Amino acid sequence: MAVGRNSRNINGFIRDFREFALKGSVMDLAIGVVIGAAFGKIVTSFTEDIIMPLLNPLLAFTGNDWRTFGIPVGKGKIALGSFLGNVVDFLIIAFALYLAIRAIARFKRKEEMASPAPTEKECPYCLEKIPLAATRCRACTSELAPTVERM
Repeated sequence: MAVGRNSRNINGFIRDFREFALKGSVMDLAIGVVIGAAFGKIVTSFTEDIIMPLLNPLLAFTGNDWRTFGIPVGKGKIALGSFLGNVVDFLIIAFALYLAIRAIARFKRKEEMASPAPTEKECPYCLEKIPLAATRCRACTSELAPTVERM
């Protein structure tokens, strides 16, 4: 009896997990992670290959590569240049993401600002507002041509 109950529990667990994994929100999250990783590579490449070569000469106060600067402590060193380089990378990546999210938000606002489809029309005789599907004006009782196809 206990074996049958455990089998049902396992089957129920697998069924529940399958339903969870195939929900739209989980799939959307997975797609977002993949796209985010690809976008992260693009931003990292932009930072390392375009921005940092322009900034390195300005920040090269310790020699050729300011990212190798460190403070000797005993047998090791505190990699201050590496830390500061990662902070600069983070700021550049955060700024690039801010610009991208801002552009997407502006695009979404334009979509939201699009006016909804009209639900009313004006009677050409008395200029009263009436439903689009109306064939007779409720104010002046004039016959009107329907503007919405009836099914």
